[in-house]
Amino acid sequence: MLKNFAVARNSIVTAGLSLMLISCGGGGSSEPSINLCGNGKGVCAVTGSDNSGNNGSTSTIGLPETYANICTASAEKSWVRAHLHDVYLWYKQIVDVPAANYATPEGYFDALLVKANDRFSFTADKDEIDGYFEAGEDVGFGYKLVNQNNRLRVTFVQPNSPADQQRIKRGAEIVGLNGVPIEQVSYDNQIESLYPSSSQISTRFEVKDVGSNTTRIVQMQATTVTTKPVLQNKIITTATNRRLGYIVFTDHIATASDPLITSLREFKQQGIDDLVLDLRYNGGGYIYIANEVASMIAGSKAQGRVFEQLQYNDKHADWTAESKFLFTNKSRSGQDLPQLNLPRVFVLTSARTCSASESIINGLSPFVQVITIGGNTCGKPYGFSQKDNCGIAYFAIEFDGVNDAGKGGYVNGFAPTCPASDDLENELGSLSERLLANAASYSKNGVCGATGYMPPPTTGSNASQIADREPHDWRNNKFKK
Repeated sequence: MLKNFAVARNSIVTAGLSLMLISCGGGGSSEPSINLCGNGKGVCAVTGSDNSGNNGSTSTIGLPETYANICTASAEKSWVRAHLHDVYLWYKQIVDVPAANYATPEGYFDALLVKANDRFSFTADKDEIDGYFEAGEDVGFGYKLVNQNNRLRVTFVQPNSPADQQRIKRGAEIVGLNGVPIEQVSYDNQIESLYPSSSQISTRFEVKDVGSNTTRIVQMQATTVTTKPVLQNKIITTATNRRLGYIVFTDHIATASDPLITSLREFKQQGIDDLVLDLRYNGGGYIYIANEVASMIAGSKAQGRVFEQLQYNDKHADWTAESKFLFTNKSRSGQDLPQLNLPRVFVLTSARTCSASESIINGLSPFVQVITIGGNTCGKPYGFSQKDNCGIAYFAIEFDGVNDAGKGGYVNGFAPTCPASDDLENELGSLSERLLANAASYSKNGVCGATGYMPPPTTGSNASQIADREPHDWRNNKFKK
């Protein structure tokens, strides 16, 4: 409703901008600063509570809809400040900084964040965000990388991507970039070469495949890669004839719903003894996708109960009251969800298991035994809704989430039931792969398998020089849509 109200008022606000500035003592420059109020009247300072909760101060923070999509530098910054004051979970802890010190509204947004609590809020290009979460489209080479013990290695490859076409497989090591050993390439140049921002970028890789004693040269041109969010779905029969349904699920995007439903329906029809949900590389995405996954796993025993209750700041008790995701037997598109009614589920995890993936673990816990295998998850109980302004998508943490038992707040992540290091020497879906082998062992006799821990990267001369990052902040998040 506010968004529609803002659109209707834009022409009025723009036409009256000069008059409003005069009434506040502004004007006289080509890019004036705009003084906002918290009184619903648009401009001019009023006496009341500031954003720290102190009475008697002068507030110049107004309503965000007043300046929505007025695309001047000062108006955009004013919108940023008003937006954060309205929806940010930690709005009372914001420390104000001079807007004029920041060249862009994105820079100003970042400077206002409460970094002691928040390592997740971000901004992005609206079209890039929409293209990824609705269609799975992303510019790149189609691989995922990790720094494992100071070696830059491939964790998985998207089908039909440039990396796939060059026969790059899980476990391959990138040892050189554009003719230079990788440890001699600056960190910024590594990021530019490994994670291209446009399809104009081409990179020459020196690659060492798993099991090879030699390297090979690969030239790849970046392109728009369409993500396959369910990389694998199959039933694996163990040596003791236990049937494990296995899914590699990488992204909570809109295109994940259908293949997830199809996979779990097949498991139900064919019969499985246990389900192994591989979330070790899943940074999150839409909550409704997580809700659908959990609903299929838990089945009828959780129907109608709370999967996740979102909790907003104290200005929006109405949003909190309205924001319950309930276990359901219908997808958002209206499909019937298969009901597996499982008593337990195995979830494979790592530090890159984040946000909406953690919601699956937390939301299922009151109803299903969740056995986590791998590494500690990333620790992000928070989420947001996308707010667009002047072509920029803003994601300020708006809520945290709790399950049916009222539990949440997992800022330190979920510790694994069975700790085990990721095994890049074996393909995903192989019973020789350490995390899946661990799940098979536990499925058989209730005992964790071998951990195979590798030491973390040292603080030596080249440890910090090998890139190890998710290039897109928006990949590790939880969105309400």
